[in-house]
Amino acid sequence: MAQARPATLARDLATRAPPPPVPREATAAALLAALAASLPFLLGWLSIAANRLVSPRPVSLPLHGGTGLGAACFVLGCLGVALLARRRSLLPWAEVTAGLALLALLATLGLGAGAALDGGARLARAAPGAGFWLAALSLLLSAGCCAAGRDAAREGEAAGATPTRFLAVAVPGIVLLVASGVLDPLSLMREAASRGPELQAALWRHALLAAGALALAGLVAVPLSLLALRRPRLEAALMALANGLQVVPSIALFGLLMAPLAGLAAVWPALRGWGIGGIGAAPAVIGISAYLLLPLAAGLLSGLRQAPADILDAARGQGMGEGAILRHIRLPLGAGAMLGGLRTAAVQAVGLATLAALVGAGGLGAIVFQGIGQLAADLILLGVLPVVGLSLCIDAALAAAQAALAPAGRRG
Repeated sequence: MAQARPATLARDLATRAPPPPVPREATAAALLAALAASLPFLLGWLSIAANRLVSPRPVSLPLHGGTGLGAACFVLGCLGVALLARRRSLLPWAEVTAGLALLALLATLGLGAGAALDGGARLARAAPGAGFWLAALSLLLSAGCCAAGRDAAREGEAAGATPTRFLAVAVPGIVLLVASGVLDPLSLMREAASRGPELQAALWRHALLAAGALALAGLVAVPLSLLALRRPRLEAALMALANGLQVVPSIALFGLLMAPLAGLAAVWPALRGWGIGGIGAAPAVIGISAYLLLPLAAGLLSGLRQAPADILDAARGQGMGEGAILRHIRLPLGAGAMLGGLRTAAVQAVGLATLAALVGAGGLGAIVFQGIGQLAADLILLGVLPVVGLSLCIDAALAAAQAALAPAGRRG
């Protein structure tokens, strides 16, 4: 009996599966979070300028009172991400902690800016330092690695992971920080306050341009993809055209569209009442939609082919027509892949809409190029940051919808 027990124990240990390894993305997340904790202290939290036109100079962060507490919470949050990321089961909590660390970083910056400007010149401006921007970027990348590691551990693949939990914490938190006035001392917030109506109008214009281009691309891609599903030559021509358009620089495509649209408006003046002309929204929307044709068509064709051939044959054997097969089999089974194409196209539309200002279409790009012309970094950021935020929010929302449509085996 005494000899049987060690033999049984050895057999059990030999047959026991080793613990699953921590995904490489989790290790990267821990390293990025640890790096983020040190960057503001090494490269600076704040920079101060005497006025809007003078180049800023780095200053030390006054670490006392609420500022010191915020800095401590930021460092603890980064270290928490690094520790939680070492366990694959805790990767979702590491992603949430990264969002909390970003909020602590922002709160510390706002409180530090208020302390640094207290008693200074009225025109003095406080802006984030290089350390802040690199730390925020490191936290975002760390959250992305946590999401990728989580999906890799669960599904065997990490492509397309979006830090939805990070954004679910960071976005409402940033809104609360802005509403509370903690970030008001920052020069970016002062610029936003002075240009509130202009910024709001530019944001709505930008969203309309992106949505219009996406709708126009969908009107072209959906019927052509349905026709190309069983016509290889049409599919080859469609994908060749869509890939060829990607090669043309966006500025060149906008310029090529201006002359024909101006000619149409000259021949039929009634088109001007519909906003169609050589400059304005028409060339921008048409040009952007041309770039969206590839992700939409590729996603649609991929989704329509998700249904196995034996299921399609069985459906046809039961007397189902192609329309019924499309509605009841192809669309439900391929919704996730189609939504992936829509996700790519929507984010691409938001980014390309920034260039619409070059042809007089307005949007947030107008603020960006105005800031470039004035060499005003705050004005550039005032246009760029809403574009980044809008892209991240759209991507996260569509990623969550895509995950909800995934088969149960991949969600579990």
